[in-house]
Amino acid sequence: MDNAQRQGVPLPAIYEQVLARTMHEVGELWHRNILTVDKEHYATSVTQTVMSRFYDEIFSQPRKQLTLLSCSVGSELHEMGVRMLSDLFEYQGWDTYYMGASVPDAAILNAIRERKPDLVALSVTMPPYLPVCEQLVRNLRSEYPELKIAVGGQAFRTTQALWEKWPIDHYASSASALIQWASSTFG
Repeated sequence: MDNAQRQGVPLPAIYEQVLARTMHEVGELWHRNILTVDKEHYATSVTQTVMSRFYDEIFSQPRKQLTLLSCSVGSELHEMGVRMLSDLFEYQGWDTYYMGASVPDAAILNAIRERKPDLVALSVTMPPYLPVCEQLVRNLRSEYPELKIAVGGQAFRTTQALWEKWPIDHYASSASALIQWASSTFG
């Protein structure tokens, strides 16, 4: 990763074209029973270590006075995608409140009340958590009608645009797509 950065590869490209693609492949190999769960977890740990090496650069960017709150929903344990998203928003100058995996709805509602984010990003990797996400979105919209809500994650890729029936502001298939939307929405 250091070589890529020294050669001028932008940090977002390292995250999306190398790290995210690698983790996606690891997930596919686990899903097909080619990798065991211990190897999947090891790959995740290595990826997290690599990501931490970029934190000085990520957290030194000029601030935009915008806040992102992000997490995985329900009992979803897969958090790498939303963590990468949070890092890339931070790199773009946003203040991020990354809540991680398996966050109860009440904790999310409380964090929104306390942090007053400009945008909430909810991630779902495993399809069984899609109904949980939908209910959370509806609860957030009811409680905070003006709040901008975005969803994304691997689980949405095979849903035939399920999110279009939800009261969200944006669905993004990648971190860069959500950042682009947020840049045009928040200026």
